[in-house]
Amino acid sequence: MSELRRQAAKSRLGWLGPAIVALGAAVAALGVWYVLHARPTAGAVVDSIAIDARHRVVVRGEAGGERSFVELYDGDELLWQALVPAYGGRPGAPGIAVGKSAVSIRIVRDGKAEIFAIARDTAQKLGGMGLGHGHGTIDPTATGPVTLTDHVRSYEVVSGRDWHQLVGIELDSGKPLWSVELGPAPVTAGGVEGNAVWVSQGGPPRRFDVTTGKPL
Repeated sequence: MSELRRQAAKSRLGWLGPAIVALGAAVAALGVWYVLHARPTAGAVVDSIAIDARHRVVVRGEAGGERSFVELYDGDELLWQALVPAYGGRPGAPGIAVGKSAVSIRIVRDGKAEIFAIARDTAQKLGGMGLGHGHGTIDPTATGPVTLTDHVRSYEVVSGRDWHQLVGIELDSGKPLWSVELGPAPVTAGGVEGNAVWVSQGGPPRRFDVTTGKPL
C-alpha cells in the first residue's frame, strides 16, 4: 500500500481530516497565506482555464510578490478572488481542477508540490495536502502536464528530476484515492478519456483506472 493510501486509511474526511494535520506545520500554515479580497495587488495573468461556456478560472501573479491570485469569473463578472501560495501550473499545463463544490489549486512551497483547496461558491479555504510522498523536491524545469481532471477527480502529475508520480484525488471531498509511481522517464503528455487517465512517457500511453489507479 502506498504512502498516500496509508494516509487515506487514517482519515476519510478529505480536505478537513486529521491527515492534513499529519502533513506538518508547513501545510497547516497554508491558512496564514490565504486571504479573500486581500490587500496585495494582482498582477499579470498567468493562466486562464475554461470550466464551461460561462465560467473560467484566471490565475494572476502577485504584483511585487511570489504568491498567486486565483479568480472565478461568470462571463465578465468576477465572483471571487483568493490569494494563495505560488501557483504550480503554467500556460498549457494548468494546475487547477474544478468540481461541483471545490476547486483544487496546485501550489509550490519550499520546492515541493502541494494542493490548496477552496470552496467553489465562496472561496473559503477547505484545506490542503502534500504531494510526492517519499520523494524530495520537484523539478522546476519539468515541461509535462501538472493537473488533469474530469471535474469529479483531479489527477496530479508530480515530477522530480529522476522520479514521477500520478496521484488521484476526489475533488469535492478531498479524499486521496490512489498514487502510482511512474519511474524516471519524463511525462510528456496526459489526459482523461472515459474511465481512464493516461500519461505518455515517450512510449505508448500508460492508462490507469480513474477510481483505483490500476493499470488498464
